Amino acid sequence: MNERILCVGLLVADVVVRPADSMPMPGTSILVEDLALVAGGCAANCASVLAKLGMSVAVAGQIGTDRLGDSVLADLKAVGVDVSTVRRTEKYLTSAVIGLIESSGERSFLCRPGANEQLTDDVIPDSLFDGVRIVHIGGAMKLVNLDIASVLRRASEAGCITTLDTDWDARGVWIEHLRPALPHVRVLMTNEMEGRMLTGEEDTQAIGRSLLAFGPQVVVVKQGAGGSTAVTAQGSLHVAAFRVPVIDTTCAGDSFAAGFLYGLAHEWPLRANLAFANAVGALCTTRLSHHGVTSLSAVMQLLEDQLGEGSFEQLLTNQRSTD
Repeated sequence: MNERILCVGLLVADVVVRPADSMPMPGTSILVEDLALVAGGCAANCASVLAKLGMSVAVAGQIGTDRLGDSVLADLKAVGVDVSTVRRTEKYLTSAVIGLIESSGERSFLCRPGANEQLTDDVIPDSLFDGVRIVHIGGAMKLVNLDIASVLRRASEAGCITTLDTDWDARGVWIEHLRPALPHVRVLMTNEMEGRMLTGEEDTQAIGRSLLAFGPQVVVVKQGAGGSTAVTAQGSLHVAAFRVPVIDTTCAGDSFAAGFLYGLAHEWPLRANLAFANAVGALCTTRLSHHGVTSLSAVMQLLEDQLGEGSFEQLLTNQRSTD
């Protein structure tokens, strides 16, 4: 079975600073424990975690020819991501973010738009779908010039499973941006805050049902410390989060997405898929960026430690997809 995954979308140079509980007064400085330049962005993070889980994964997107772009590519290559499908352009700078991480692990961002926002269909030709099982759009709300519906339609016609993760929409367009793509999405992932903005609903299950009506077969709502909920035509399923010491939540959602794609590629039952994705997302938060996820064995160890020996294997044999 072909398990290759293509992650399309945001490629960002992240400067991560921790702890950032307050800003220095003008003319002064504050000491921090961590300051790192890492490859970030929804597609890059998801692809990096998938590679560390042992998957064959490529990333497609656009970065500049600047030094920040060099750093992004170097980080992706270092964990085994295929970057041959990344376009480098002299017209735009690499998109960049300063991530300010509080002691609690919560984060806020200062963002510089760049090559991501200029990503267009010609960067994603049909040839990229050859030999690919899953095509994943990462950071859909920020891909303002990419015809996401076209990419997903062409991927579906090539026989690929299509998935999409939303991200925050700084423009405030929300569902109007996403609506044309949703009939071509098999699995839609969002979080509670983004889901509320997309639907106007407050309840997690209502968010899922509302988005399901636009065409996806599965809607997954990430709930952070509250776990995750999947909604299908048959009903809803909630799986609790894992307990870990939290350092940085920056890439937790993208790591969750990687975990879910791993299970999807292996055709796992939905409950097992959610549990595994929760575990990957939890591990991510134990270090900066996605560096808390080191290997498949580390994820399996967390599952065994907190679910009990043999419990996850039982989930893999349970074919129920709803409560």
